[in-house]
Order: sequence, then structure tokens, then C-alpha cells
Amino acid sequence: MVLRLYARPSRIALTGIMILGFLLASWAALRPWIAQRALSRGPSDQATRRALALDPGNDRIQTSLATLYHYSLLLRDYPAALAAYRSALRNNPLDSASWLHLGKLYADMDQARESDQAFALAVRLGPGNAALLWEIAIAHLDEGRVTEAIAVLTRFLAVSPPNNATRGYELAHRLAPPDEVIGKMIAPDVDHYTHYTNYLLDRHLGDQALVVWDRLDQMAARTREPIDPHLQLRVVDLLMATGRLDQAYQLWTTLTTRIQPDAAPSASNLTSNGNFEHKETVGRGFDWRIGGAPGVAWTFDSDRAYTGRRSLRLTFVKSRADFLNISQLIPVQPHSMYALQAYIKTDGLAGSKGITVEVIDSAEGALAKTDPVGETRDWSPVTMTFRTSGTARTITLRVHGEPPPPYLPPLSGSAWIDNVSLTKVE
Repeated sequence: MVLRLYARPSRIALTGIMILGFLLASWAALRPWIAQRALSRGPSDQATRRALALDPGNDRIQTSLATLYHYSLLLRDYPAALAAYRSALRNNPLDSASWLHLGKLYADMDQARESDQAFALAVRLGPGNAALLWEIAIAHLDEGRVTEAIAVLTRFLAVSPPNNATRGYELAHRLAPPDEVIGKMIAPDVDHYTHYTNYLLDRHLGDQALVVWDRLDQMAARTREPIDPHLQLRVVDLLMATGRLDQAYQLWTTLTTRIQPDAAPSASNLTSNGNFEHKETVGRGFDWRIGGAPGVAWTFDSDRAYTGRRSLRLTFVKSRADFLNISQLIPVQPHSMYALQAYIKTDGLAGSKGITVEVIDSAEGALAKTDPVGETRDWSPVTMTFRTSGTARTITLRVHGEPPPPYLPPLSGSAWIDNVSLTKVE
């Protein structure tokens, strides 16, 4: 028996329509992809035109064609570029990048009014786009329009992340005097002031950095926003280097009270980090300045301490150095009595009188020193009192290891210092 299958004509037609619809839909979906593939092989005139023929409404392809005619030395054709930009913007009038390029084209064609209008639309569509604002600022500079460039650069600095604004600062310093940059171009907030102050310090522009610092300090006081401790340390060092010790010490005390309160100077102990518990601020501000010398090495010793977690250890290996490389600057009042105490431990310290702590008056030189501690001794307190001169503003505490006389062997052994304190005697 033979079975014959019959299909109704209407069903065949419907199936054909469905297949055709599927093919058309597939082509419509694939055309943009095929166009992009054609364009990705190389931004040539032919490739771009093939891509545009496949997807004539694609504004990205139209913009690619426009930029070819605009920027290519071999294909440069300003009227063709203008037509392509306009076509792209008809399809996507919200594309800020196309308005940017159109503005550049008008500038190249010496049509300043049209260029400004295109740039204004680009900024309106991308007010927070730092890259776009940078391009517009550079475009204005290329045309010699410095005032317009400064205005756009100011917007760039306002929206650019502070850690990405360095090139903007560099350009601003070339275009405007420092007071205008500080007063008008830097966004008035803690983050931007912080980054700009660091930028100025990196370039050794201390006077300008202090102007910005004053603004930052006042703003942070109003808004109660914290200031980066690393920057505060840098400002303390700058203030000290420029002789503004009172301002430096006030900032130092505020900072150390916040970040390491057990090591901050206070009425009960005017030294900073007198117990050597904190490494982070050594060598900065009013903390200890520690250096080596021939035959002398130093380290923080976590195995030996009079109190706390560590002490400062000095190791002498056949040294004949006059060791004076551990010191700390401390503000004092003139013609006043002070008492100093420290603890020193030694082990096999042979070849000299031992280790002392000295006080140096900034106005009159050496004031006093403790009794030396040498040979091998357990933790021993050393004390002294002294009076500052009538003109003293600061004193320097200094650890001193005297060199042995020439007829004795060089100095060897170890010494530890801990719990250095200084108080004003009422």
C-alpha cells in the first residue's frame, strides 16, 4: 500500500513566509556585526564605506568615516568629514564625542562660532567626562585661545579624580599665575586640595603648598573631614624647614595625638616617641632623627625594653666615631627649668666612657649631659636638670657615644636606650 502525503498550498505559503521572515530577521541582526567586522580589519576608506553600506544607520561607522576624512593626511576632505559628522549626529544627537570632533573640525575650518557651539553641546552632554573636557581644552590651546582653554581646564580639574589630575596641574601652571590656579582653578574640597598640595610639595613649591594647606586646614575644620596624615607630616617638615616652628609643633602635636597618642608630646613628657614604640614617624617632624656612623649600627630591639614593646639598640663594632646621630628637637620656654630622665642598658661596651644623653640649647650650645653608662649594666636611670637660656626657643636632645682615645682599642659592644622623658619643672 502506498501512502501519499499532500500539503495544502496555504500551509506551504505560510512556511515560506516564515522562512523568509527568519532570514530577513537574521540578516537584520547580523548586518551590524558584519559591518563592524568589516570595519575592524582596518579603518580605511574602502572598509568604512563597505561597513556603512551594510549598516547605513550606524552612527559609529559614520563617525569613523568622518574622522578618516578629518584627520587622515592622505584622505583629508573637510566637506566630506562635515557631511559624515552631521549624518552621524542626525542618527545619534546625544553623542558627545561626535560633537567634540565636529567642534575640532569647525576650528580647523576657521569657523570659531560653530566650533564653540559644538564644544558647548559636547560639554552639556558630557559634563563629567574628564577626557572630553581635556580634549576641548587642548583644542582651544591649539587655536591660541588661552582664556577659553583655562575655563574648560578648570572644569576638567573639578570633575577629574584628584589622583588623575596631575597633567591638569601641569598645564594650569603653564597658563596661569599661581594665585589664579589656587584661587580659581582648583576645586575647593578636601580631596582636591590634598592632592594639589602633594603635587606642589613634590615639585618643591613650598610657598604655594602652604597657601593651599591653609585653605585645606580651614576647610577641614569647618567640615570636620579628616586630613591625610602623610600630608600632615610633609607639611610639618616644610614648616620646620622654613623656620615656622610654632605652627609646625602645633600641627605635629595634633597629628600625633590622633595617630599615636601614647607617643605624642604632652605636659607630662615633652618628648615625641620617647619610648621608641612607633617606627612610622621616626625621621619626621619632631620625632627622633636617627643615623648611623662608621662602625655604629642602630635598630629597634623587640627583645629588650625597659617598658613597652621595644627599645633603641646601638651596636658598636671597632668604632672610633664621635657618635652624635640620635637627636630630637623640642620647643621650650626661655629661662626655664627642665628635668630629663632616660634608661640605658649596656653589654660589653668597652673602649670609651660610655653613653650619655646631652641637651643642646639652640641659642647657647651645650647645656648639660647625664652621667655616662658603659661596660655591662642592666637598665639604669640617668637624670639631669637644666635651665634654658633667655633666648632659647628649642633644645636638642642628643645621644652621645664618645670615641675612645687613640691609645685605647676601638669601641665595641651594645647599648640600649628607652623611656626618654622631659618635663618642665614648675
